[in-house]
Amino acid sequence: MEKEITKIIRSNKGLILFVEDEKNLVDIYHDYFETNGYDFLSTKDIGQALQITEFEQPDIVLLDIIIPKEERGIINLMAEQGYDYLEAVKKNPKTKDIPIIAFTNLDTVQDRRKSEAMGATAYIFKRDCSPKEVLNMVAKIIERQREKKS
Repeated sequence: MEKEITKIIRSNKGLILFVEDEKNLVDIYHDYFETNGYDFLSTKDIGQALQITEFEQPDIVLLDIIIPKEERGIINLMAEQGYDYLEAVKKNPKTKDIPIIAFTNLDTVQDRRKSEAMGATAYIFKRDCSPKEVLNMVAKIIERQREKKS
C-alpha cells in the first residue's frame, strides 16, 4: 500500500513569519494578512522561529526585537532576542537571503543602524504604522525579492 503524500499549497502572495510575543498584535496581523491572501505563521519562541525559517523558507519575516526570555528562573522582559535571531538567520546559507523587517517599539537611531548592519531589510516602529502600511511594505519587498530570483 502506498503512502499518501499531502502537498501543502501556499498562497502565491507569500508566506509571512511573524516573530512576536504580543498576542493581540499576532491576532491582528494574522487576520489582516490572511484576509489579504497571505499565508501566515507566528511564534514567540526564537528557537522555533529559527526552525520555521529554515524548513518553511518564508518569503519574509516580521521580527520583534524585544522578546522576553527566561534566564536562570527570572524572566527578562527586555531581552533583545530578535537580534540573536537576525544574526543566526543571516549566518545560515539556507536562510541568509530571506528578507527580515525589524518590527519593534525600539526607535532610536542606534537600534535602526544595528538592525541594518545585521542585515535587516527594513525597520518599522510598531506604534507609527497600520497593518495596511505593513502589508504594503511586505508586498513590495516580496515583489523585489522575486524579481531578483527570476
